[in-house]
Amino acid sequence: MSKLGADQREGYRKLEVVDGYDAWASTYDYSPNPLVALEEKVTLELIGNVEGRHVLDLGCGTGRYCALLAKRGALVIGIDPSAKMLEQAKRKVTPLCHFELCHGTIERMHFPSEHFDLVLSALTLSHIPELESIFAESTRVLKSGGFMLVSDIHPYWPVSGHNYTEFFDETGQEYRIPEYPHLVEDYWNLFRKFGMWLEELFEPRIDDGLIENFPSLKDFHGVPLAIVLKARRLPRPTGV
Repeated sequence: MSKLGADQREGYRKLEVVDGYDAWASTYDYSPNPLVALEEKVTLELIGNVEGRHVLDLGCGTGRYCALLAKRGALVIGIDPSAKMLEQAKRKVTPLCHFELCHGTIERMHFPSEHFDLVLSALTLSHIPELESIFAESTRVLKSGGFMLVSDIHPYWPVSGHNYTEFFDETGQEYRIPEYPHLVEDYWNLFRKFGMWLEELFEPRIDDGLIENFPSLKDFHGVPLAIVLKARRLPRPTGV
């Protein structure tokens, strides 16, 4: 990620989401990622205390948040459509850091209603063109008063033309996975439609500290790179 708008480098290969993350899985945890560096601190602060809480991690990937939250005492289930990413996540499961993993999507897993205290989706939803079914199922499995927390690349980037996530293999071959913009308005309308109240919204910006570690971002000081939203599921009306 070095510019707004599509980067015109030649020779890249475009991969769909699952194929892309299968290909990226073995090196994902070792690839420096400014988005992860920026969003993780905000996301963890918003999650707060999870001791004894039931957490569903949508698009858990290599289990980054599964492991972090399990170590904080949460009862975590991670779900992802990429089998290769889940293979990496399994390596983080230990007797002192236990969590469950499921291969698939939330729409196909049939989790029990009103079971989870938190549904987390980190750096996932921008890869999905339509979010309505995910929000419908997320609110179904959330307890009344539970939270949905979403972090992702800021829509400013895909809207401006940088509508992909790129990675490189050990030979230097570039791969691009498509991303789709979801505006704040889109999230707001989905939260309202499915009975959630947006309580927190952050747009972490590229700052001096991030630029020091990722010099390619030096021309974008102050530009929002991530978006993090936290919404509470409101009680269902009596009789519903």
